[in-house]
This record gives sequence, C-alpha cells and structure tokens, in this order.
Amino acid sequence: MSTTIPPAQFDLVPAAEFAPDQMSAYFLDLGGLLGRIDSATTYYEVLGVGRADGQEKIKSSFQQLLNLLFPPYVIARTMPESMAPRIERAFNKASQAFAVLASLARRKEYDGALLSIKSTALGRSPAIASQVDQPKNDRPGSANRPDPSAVAAEIDHLTLSRMPQRGVYRESVNAKSSENRRRVGRLKLSIPARVTGYDRRNGKWQEMTETIDVGRTGVRLRLRRRVKQGTVLYITLPLPTKLRAHGFAEQSYNVYTLVRRVEPPREGVRAIGVEFIGEHPPAGFLDKPWAVFRPRSWGGHERRRPNREKQAEKVRIEYFDESMRLISREEARTENVSRTGLRISGTTAPPEFDLIMVSCPRLKFEAMAALRSRYLGKDGLERICLQFIDKEWPVRG
Repeated sequence: MSTTIPPAQFDLVPAAEFAPDQMSAYFLDLGGLLGRIDSATTYYEVLGVGRADGQEKIKSSFQQLLNLLFPPYVIARTMPESMAPRIERAFNKASQAFAVLASLARRKEYDGALLSIKSTALGRSPAIASQVDQPKNDRPGSANRPDPSAVAAEIDHLTLSRMPQRGVYRESVNAKSSENRRRVGRLKLSIPARVTGYDRRNGKWQEMTETIDVGRTGVRLRLRRRVKQGTVLYITLPLPTKLRAHGFAEQSYNVYTLVRRVEPPREGVRAIGVEFIGEHPPAGFLDKPWAVFRPRSWGGHERRRPNREKQAEKVRIEYFDESMRLISREEARTENVSRTGLRISGTTAPPEFDLIMVSCPRLKFEAMAALRSRYLGKDGLERICLQFIDKEWPVRG
C-alpha cells in the first residue's frame, strides 16, 4: 500500500490574509478538482488540458493543480482528515499524467494508444481504462517490463553490498562528458516529485519539485530548501516501474533517500543527489528524523579521478553563504590533496554555508570550492572534503 502523507505545509501565512469567503472558495475549487480527477478517463482530463495544448500549458496546469492540492499551512491545517486519502490519490494520478504528457516521446506514444481506441470505448471498464491510459512499456502485461522479483533481487544486492562504501558521484573540473563512474546509469528525465523532510526547530516540511535525472539507485533534483549531506528525505514520484525496487503496482513510488551531494545554489535553487534507501526508514530515523546519517565505511576515494596524495599544507579558509556574505574564517592544514580537491582536518566550520575560499600563501594559490563531505574522525576532529570550482591545486611533480 502507498503511504499517505498529509497535505503539504508550506511557510506560515497569517490567517488574516484569508477571509472566510476565500476559504470557502478554495474548498469549493478543491472539491471540483478532486471530482474531475476521480472521473477522468484520460491523462488530458486529469490535468484539464486539451489534446492540442503545448508543453507550457501542461506544466502551468499541473502547477495550478498542485497549488490547490497543497495549499498554504493556514488552510491545510483546517483540512478535514477524511480528504487526505482523496488528495493523495489525486496527486498520484496527476503525477502519472504529467510524467507522460510532459515527455514528448511518451506523449506521442500515449496519443497513439488513444487513437487506436474507438469512440465507443469511452464507456469501458476502469480495469481496461487503466491498461489503455498507461504507456505500453509500463503495463502489467507488457513484454518489455522486467520481472519484479528479478529487479528487486538485483536492487537489494546492490544496496546491501555497496551502500556502506558507496561514494558521492563526482565530476571533476575537467571531467569529460564520456566519463561516467556511476555504478548504475542515469536517465535524463523530468518528473514531478514531492520531497518530505524534517527540521529540528520547525518540524516536517514538504516541497514540490522535478527531477533532473533518475536511475535505479537514486535521483537528482532541485530544491529551494537547504538540506545537508547525510539527511534522510522521503520522496514520492511516479518513477517508471522498471527502475523500482518495490511498489510495482502503485501509481507513485514512495521511498526513503539519503542526501549524497549538494551543489552550491544558483538563484536560490540547489541541485541535490539522493540515494534510495528503501521503503523503510533507517534505524533511529523515527526518533530523530532531522539527524545526519552516514554509512559506516567510506569508499569515496575509489571514485576519484585524480589520486590523492598526503600533503600537510597550511591554508586559510573563508566560509560564505549563497549571497557571498562572509560567515567566518580560520586557518587549518590539509591532510591530502589532488588537482581537483583536498581534505582538511581540525576545522570549526559553521553549521551551514554554501561556498569556501581556500588560500595557500606558500603556493600563492587561491580558489573557490564546494563542500563534498564532512565528518568526525576517530581522533574527534572534524574533516571537510572540498572540490575546487574554478582552479586546480598545483600538485607536485
């Protein structure tokens, strides 16, 4: 069964901004939307668009739909609990519709399936309708669909044997487009995703976004909310069946993920890479869902392009936020370096920052860098691992 998540609770909005007539109008519109989606027999009807409408219309209609399903907190807190299952079903159905219609290739395939049906088939049974509305590669009887037990076994094997030592997928400053060190390939696919996380002070939060690329072991997406590496996020998205490890019969894929990579923000949006954990949260998550989790062992060095060499070099570090405002500065020493990055020991880095300026007076070197990992060593000292953005370190020899 899919996990039911309450309506999204966005930033607090003063109740005074919503008059009683506005609240009534919202619930009237929401009721009409839920009724339309429940009775829809095609993806076009689900999103309320026409067959001739372009991609921009489809995207804007989907966004308007999400605004109704997930209102501001001041409205969401008055939502009757009985409506939560209907909202969840509507979201799943709309996400599946958007995933198909927003892709030109999948939309063309879907249109072909619709054209092959006679007009009298509009009165078909729901079971047949679901078979028709689904892209042929994702239908339960499709010959191209992999056996669920085989996929699950393969995923479980990869997860159990590799997750404790899996490193963040990296791209060096001189990476070639043909270089790909991911153990499982990624498919560039933009599909809607609902991300749920927890903050120690403010509790649960949710954000609607779209993926950048997807794979069998994780996805990359954009977030406006700041998240830390090692944070566990709960994601709901209409992931293609062949990429799933569970929930093959569900419309949406509900999965716990671990944040592996966070890119510096651009115009307030960060690209993050997450690894699938599974349908159940890790031990300790229910007690402290805001905690930072880390695999017991780290094999990131196996994925580096340039080799690291031990080198103790005195450096000056400056920490900046996304507006390039200086937060703090300190001096420390490197533990190892390569052309594209380094590890620094004994830092007192602030809890949150976005970019780092690394300066080495002896080598007359200065470059901006992004955080790739931070952790406490066995000696109790914090380590930060950095990747240079605009320059390369002058490696000896």
